Amino acid sequence: MLSKIKSWTTEIGEYHAGRLYREDNFPLYWLVKKVLSKVEFADEHVETLKTLSGKGIVIYALKNKSQLNSLIIRELAARKGIPRPIYCYGINMIFWQPFIMAARVIMSYLFHRLFKRNAPLNACKSGYLGRIVREGGSVIIHLGGSEWIENSHARDAIIELIRAQKQLNVPIFLVPLMITYGRRREKEKESLLNILFGQTEDTGALRRIMTFLRYSNQAAVIPAESVSLEDVMSGKDEVPEETLYQELRGELIDRIDAEKTSIVGPVLKSKEETINMVLADESLIQFMERMAAERGKDYADIVREAKKYVIEIASDYNETFIEVWEKLLTWLWNDIYDGLVVDKHGLAKIRKISKDMPFVIIPCHRSHIDYLLLSYVFYKHHIQMPFVAAGTNLMFWPAGFIFRKSGAFFLRRTFKGNVLYGEVFAKYLETLLKEGLPLEFFIEGGRSRTGKMVMPKYGLLSMIIQAFKKQSYDDLAAIPVYVGYDRVIEEKAYLKELGGAPKAKEKTTDVIKSRKLLRKRYGRVYMNIGEPIFLKSYLSSQEKTFDDMTLAERQSLYRKIGYEIVLRINHVSVVTPFSLVASGLLCHDRRGISHDELMDVLKLFYDYLTHKKVSLAETLINREKAVGDALALFDQSDLISRMGEEEDERDETEEIVYSLEDNKRMNLEYYKNNILHYFIPVSFVATSMLSSDEDMIPLNQILMDYRFLKRLFWREFIFDDQKDDLDEVNDVLAYLNSRGMIAGFERDGKAWIEVKGRGRINLMPFAGLIHNYFESYWVVMRGCVYLKKGAKQEKDWLKNIQRLGAKMYRKGEIRRAEALSQSNYQSAIRFLQDEEILADSESGEKGEKKETNVYSLTGNRPKMESLRRRLFKFL
Repeated sequence: MLSKIKSWTTEIGEYHAGRLYREDNFPLYWLVKKVLSKVEFADEHVETLKTLSGKGIVIYALKNKSQLNSLIIRELAARKGIPRPIYCYGINMIFWQPFIMAARVIMSYLFHRLFKRNAPLNACKSGYLGRIVREGGSVIIHLGGSEWIENSHARDAIIELIRAQKQLNVPIFLVPLMITYGRRREKEKESLLNILFGQTEDTGALRRIMTFLRYSNQAAVIPAESVSLEDVMSGKDEVPEETLYQELRGELIDRIDAEKTSIVGPVLKSKEETINMVLADESLIQFMERMAAERGKDYADIVREAKKYVIEIASDYNETFIEVWEKLLTWLWNDIYDGLVVDKHGLAKIRKISKDMPFVIIPCHRSHIDYLLLSYVFYKHHIQMPFVAAGTNLMFWPAGFIFRKSGAFFLRRTFKGNVLYGEVFAKYLETLLKEGLPLEFFIEGGRSRTGKMVMPKYGLLSMIIQAFKKQSYDDLAAIPVYVGYDRVIEEKAYLKELGGAPKAKEKTTDVIKSRKLLRKRYGRVYMNIGEPIFLKSYLSSQEKTFDDMTLAERQSLYRKIGYEIVLRINHVSVVTPFSLVASGLLCHDRRGISHDELMDVLKLFYDYLTHKKVSLAETLINREKAVGDALALFDQSDLISRMGEEEDERDETEEIVYSLEDNKRMNLEYYKNNILHYFIPVSFVATSMLSSDEDMIPLNQILMDYRFLKRLFWREFIFDDQKDDLDEVNDVLAYLNSRGMIAGFERDGKAWIEVKGRGRINLMPFAGLIHNYFESYWVVMRGCVYLKKGAKQEKDWLKNIQRLGAKMYRKGEIRRAEALSQSNYQSAIRFLQDEEILADSESGEKGEKKETNVYSLTGNRPKMESLRRRLFKFL
């Protein structure tokens, strides 16, 4: 019997309590496969760990001792093919061992007690960790929870690793791991629900298992940046092991803590605490005191008014609502839409930024769904969710209550005439940033009804920049984000507004009526991350410091940053099959186009887009299928009609034709506009060339036309001021020359361009993309006749212009129904103001909140006639 016990104790040296289970003899194996397999681990992390294992030995570091977390790592390693740990230092895994193995451990313990002999039952057996690592095995260690509290197991493990590294000729990579069961944001005052089930740092085994089982669908393993032990020890031969241990342990814990912050964000104060912080702000108190003195009001009354404003504004974040949204939106993206396509590299960039500084997400605004989309994506990709600025038009019940609980704070459309509201709102923003909370706001102000980027509004941006200058943190990242849809659910509402109908006020019944959308399919949703603007370096690059700038110079700076943000959003916008097909269908004014002709046009457009290296939807890898699917969806939605037999049945002489009703062109215009900015340079050049009756055109003429068109459409499109006009024209000409459409030559010392072969035919689709804008501006020029008898209010004049446009369209003076756009008319009016052909003033009865522009002619007839001639040339 004694000899048997001795053999057991010898064998148990390889199977003691710290060694992880073996699948071939594991009574709880079903739990591992069924439950632990739900844990998420991003593909980019898999590749990183595989790369590390090819260079050295991977050691996993947990902040706290946990049997369950150790099993999660083991299962994940088996499932993902990353280095598999075979041992947990300082963690008793006996509960998870096979029954036979557990019995052997017990017998070993009895042997130890009866015969006073050492048996290797200790989970922290001295030297065993080092031996496994020297043999190339991966292990799990824990760091003791806090760098300020000593932990013998953490110390012994790291010391053994340091000693093992000295004997190895390959590096040991320590990979700190953050394991999260759900992502409840910590609050200073925890609820009972959070205490029972929320995510905490160090919990008992039972509570950890209960929490995991409840949140297993949200559990994830997120590795922080690894530490190379070889690099840490390089050149430190004389440094004591104890010092190296302290430095290494502190660094690993800091990296795990940074990952946690990037997921859930800083500790969150309640709505009441935040409101009190705003009202206790010293500068706000001084402002209210001055206001009371200047207006002869009671100070207490002003404070009550300020409190009313901040209650109206403030978010009341509740994690439970986020969990409900997660389930609802997962259904939405997969049942109404065909899924989300997100920029994972961009999201990883945001997570990295969030560890170093506060950040502000600045997306474009296409749909009300944008509010939900970004929070959902951040939630699913383990990034702390931003507090979102929403318009007070969304405060209607119950949406307002739900949005506020989900992290939205509300702002009025204008602060004009209410300086106290503006001051209170600015202090609320400043308070959120002071707490290190991420923000989100839409740079365009409202949703784009046209599909193009709207000119940026810089009110909120200016407040954020001013708040940044007052804070103690070193930097702030402004992150542009593109959000796009194959189709938006508000499509019909946008069409009505573009046709001149007033914007409808949102209400609860709209949500009920929208149930019809549940029976439709809207394609995919896309999200791309643009290049961040880091305010510290951006402001330091200006000629003057922010403090030395005048008010006018600061406003110019805000406009400049706002324009730069929308430009960066444009740079990462996605070309979808739907936007590409819509562009092909609208690049001419005919009511129908054959399948073959459409394919030729789309091939032309696709070639140009790939030449420009723009972001293309993944589905366009198989362009023929993607285009076919888009045409089928347009057909099913009655946006187009398909004529002709099926491919396998039709006669060789019969062709397929896609016809487009005039009243459907505006629907497709929205999606064409999503990608129109990519074509603007080539469209301008093509328009200039086609406006000439000759095939030989002086380069100088093309350049002059390009500059004129850029000025004409300055309020219509976003242009890159950093690019020289001549360089852009030359880039386009080089492309056209490479495709055999043009050739260049010199005559009398001047550069000329000759249109070659089918060049004129191939230029027509590019020019056709913007032809409706010329027609819209032409209608407004003609509409100036209504101002000859005197000034008119904007709404009355626009009604005149709309009637005139409809009449010109019926007479055939303009050919494209999408030219009858109120948005285009308004941009044309602003251009005429810039050119000083129109003058405007504001009118409104005293006390009225709404004011309207009143337009009149300036009498600058020569300038107006010159503009008329130039416009007519391009028509």
